[in-house]
Amino acid sequence: MIAGHIMTQPHASSLLGFSDGQIEALKWIALASMFLDHFGRHLLGWGQETWVFALGRIAFPLFALVLALNLSREGDRAARAARTARRLALWCAVSVLPSIWARGDPAVVNVLATLGLGAAMCWVLASPAPMVLRLAVCMAVAAASRWVEFGLPGAFLIPAIYLWCTQRQREAALLALVSFSLTVWLNASFGGWLGGLGTVAALPVAWSMSRLPVSVPRLQLAFYLVYPLHLSLIGALKASA
Repeated sequence: MIAGHIMTQPHASSLLGFSDGQIEALKWIALASMFLDHFGRHLLGWGQETWVFALGRIAFPLFALVLALNLSREGDRAARAARTARRLALWCAVSVLPSIWARGDPAVVNVLATLGLGAAMCWVLASPAPMVLRLAVCMAVAAASRWVEFGLPGAFLIPAIYLWCTQRQREAALLALVSFSLTVWLNASFGGWLGGLGTVAALPVAWSMSRLPVSVPRLQLAFYLVYPLHLSLIGALKASA
């Protein structure tokens, strides 16, 4: 998915029972959900308390899951997380103007920033860097999470799943459940019960995908390119309307 540039490792297919093809399929399901939400709300004018917003809530939990799975692959996880965080930061910056063009002047930075903060937290967990540096990164993530989509629960959902993948500790599973529950609550606060229900729907989608014999080829960097391009298309269509 987001970390699509990562080489496939021998044990990657065992991560929470997902194969590489299933992980890639989850990425494209999340993208489709996001497109539906963005085109429906920002181009066609659908509100937040609609089925369009609800279906769009499926996207972020799936993005978080796929990012965590990819960052959990065998190898130098700290270096992988650092590369992914830098790449997400770069494409977040590239997407700022298209995001403003499509959505107006948003109150928060686009979701690439949330994913980047999550990757940074995975670096904190995997890195042998001095504790002071890792604590500084934690504080920076906590401060920056106020200005990104899905806030602190969204940023922490990624490292929680990452911990569950790499260590299989019950505490990590509990942290992931709490972060996910807070994300459900956050979406419900904006989109009512439909928003919360749409977020919860990501769970059966992921479970079902883990049991389907799908094999979707990985398209490197596709997510990074598609994200600003679809926002630019929305902005252009709105300007020409």
